[in-house]
Amino acid sequence: MAITSSEESATAHRDPAQHDRVLSPEVVRRLLDRMSDLPSLSHLYDKARSLPDPALGDLPVLTKDDFRTALPDTVLRARRRAHGSLVLGSGGTTSAPKLSLVPSGQMIEEIRTVWDPLSADDVLVNYDTPGRLCSSHAFFNALAHSSGAVSVPLGAIEDRQLPEWMGMVHRLGATALNATQSQIAHLLQTCVDAGITPGFRKLLWTGEPFGAAALDVVRRILPDAELYGCYGSTETWVIGHNGPGCAMDTFHLVPYQHVELDDGLIFVTNLHPECVNPVVRYRIGDRGEFTSCTCGRTEPALRVLGRDDPQMKFLSILVTPQEIEEAALKDPDVTGVQVALFDHGAPAERMELRVKVREGAQADEVEARVKETVLTQVYRMGYEVETEAPEAFWVRVTPRFSINERSQKTPLLVKDSPLD
Repeated sequence: MAITSSEESATAHRDPAQHDRVLSPEVVRRLLDRMSDLPSLSHLYDKARSLPDPALGDLPVLTKDDFRTALPDTVLRARRRAHGSLVLGSGGTTSAPKLSLVPSGQMIEEIRTVWDPLSADDVLVNYDTPGRLCSSHAFFNALAHSSGAVSVPLGAIEDRQLPEWMGMVHRLGATALNATQSQIAHLLQTCVDAGITPGFRKLLWTGEPFGAAALDVVRRILPDAELYGCYGSTETWVIGHNGPGCAMDTFHLVPYQHVELDDGLIFVTNLHPECVNPVVRYRIGDRGEFTSCTCGRTEPALRVLGRDDPQMKFLSILVTPQEIEEAALKDPDVTGVQVALFDHGAPAERMELRVKVREGAQADEVEARVKETVLTQVYRMGYEVETEAPEAFWVRVTPRFSINERSQKTPLLVKDSPLD
């Protein structure tokens, strides 16, 4: 049975683990009407349309392939709407970005009714990369505008130029910063190394889970800074939010989103009247659970547990990047991990396991220890490497990882992305 949560539901509070709210048949019929103007998908809903009282569970689950198939219809839908739309993209580390259409207003006003981290006297440094269809840069500029704040649309800066630019930001009296968690940590540490005291009181983040290593950097350099996160995707737009007092992996739903959990898989239905994308029971690709949040709010919150299909094949074995990461992080000197595949799927495929280490760690010793740990603790990995392809796996200590230049995310897994 699917578990659901939305603003259209009854108001009585229950145990979050047993949360079973549903959308009314009237709301479901409106969703069926919405899908009727997408010819590539409309036929999938014929059976549900014939029911006298359709339930959300009677509608099919949409996949990323369905989403891509519907793109031409989605563009035509946007051109028929009275409001404007933005074409944005996601992905792009190893493939062309997945295109998406979002109303130009970006649902900002509805978001701010429950998540309003900026005030009119804030100066926000927007460190997300502009251009290349980047959704986060556009979103945070719009959020600052709606809040009456001053926006500094800086974008990501090369390391060698960062101290100079941060000096300028310091002179502007910047009070807030938005970026991915890895970029926040890197920027703060670079400021400190350059003798600049960051003045940020608020740190806004999205794009990737906020890891323990980045959180340690934040708490060491800016112990009083408030952290505000939002969870979603370019396709669904913002799904949930958190703030001071919330667990970093837990999010409160925004009013226009309806979330189902079916055996832990997250399905999202966007109820916003201006929603352009076919976000109806859309399988976002994450796993989650409803839970209570540490902030004390009474309504159930969504804890994001990770990706729902993370397996990959390497040297004929199925393994997840997370399993490799967990094994590498057992080493006390390792603070970060990235799995880099080269010629994946070809006879000469190789894996470079990149690790960041604590100051003072001996690189060659860490590399040897981590290699031994991964090959002995990740199921079948050691056997396949040692018997079939001894040169196909190695560990490399490095101060930096490959990033998505458009989104500034630091993926756990990258393909054909050399550092040199």
